This record gives sequence, structure tokens and C-alpha cells, in this order.
Amino acid sequence: MTQRGNALIGLTLAVAVVALVLSIMAYATRTRPEASQTPRAPATLDLSMVVATFTGQGMTAHRWYPTMLVARRGDTIDLAVANPDQFNHQLEITGYKLKTKKLTPGSSDSIRFVADHSGVFLFQCMLPHNPATGDCTPDHPQMRGFLIVTE
Repeated sequence: MTQRGNALIGLTLAVAVVALVLSIMAYATRTRPEASQTPRAPATLDLSMVVATFTGQGMTAHRWYPTMLVARRGDTIDLAVANPDQFNHQLEITGYKLKTKKLTPGSSDSIRFVADHSGVFLFQCMLPHNPATGDCTPDHPQMRGFLIVTE
């Protein structure tokens, strides 16, 4: 390679290094948006849940619907739970030690609480399947969902 070609490669490399250094400096000193200084006031959430029966392809499944509830820490939750199913159910929210009354077919109940600690909390039917008493269904272990409380 000629001396002129080596000089051109050296100049190109120097320009690339300078551009890289300037890019890194610009990235490191960029202005970041400030987090809001005013915390959000807690809200009251009116939520509803129902025992849903899904059928298809020769099978039936029972689930709490919706299967996920989301709130922020400090929110007050008014949760209405209905059971249009033909079996008894009882909703329990573990981690909050809350439960509805036994929900007989066609009945409903409500729970009011403050989401005072964050995390992911299981909710489930706490009545094991018992054909003699009409409690829950054979797919009882799948009757669960999650309450997610964010900061």
C-alpha cells in the first residue's frame, strides 16, 4: 500500500474515533426527563368479576373472569363478584386474607379493601370440588387469577 493510502486510512480512523468519542459524550450528558414530583393521588377502582363458563371442543371450563386485576398501591378497590354458574364458588385473595361469602348459583358479593402492599397476589376459588354439596367443578385447580399491585 502506498504512503498516501496509509495516510488516508489513518485519517479515516482518527475521524471515526473522534466521532465515537463525541457520540459517547453526547449520550452521557443528554437531558433526561425528570420524574413527576407530585405523587399520584390514590384512586377508587370499581371492579367486577364473574364466574365464567367456557365451552368448546367437547369440554367445559370454569374461570374467574377477568383473570387479572391491576391496581396501584394505595388504591381503594371495590370488587363486585357474581356467580351466574350452577355451582357454588367462593373467591379468596391470598396475601390480603380476603374472601367473599359462599356464592351460591345466581348470587353475588362485594369486597372493599385498600391495596396497601404491592406485589402479585393469587386469587382462587376456595371451595374444593364436591359434587355432593354442589361446590365448584372438577376443574377447580384452574379457577385462579392474579391481583397485581404496582407502586
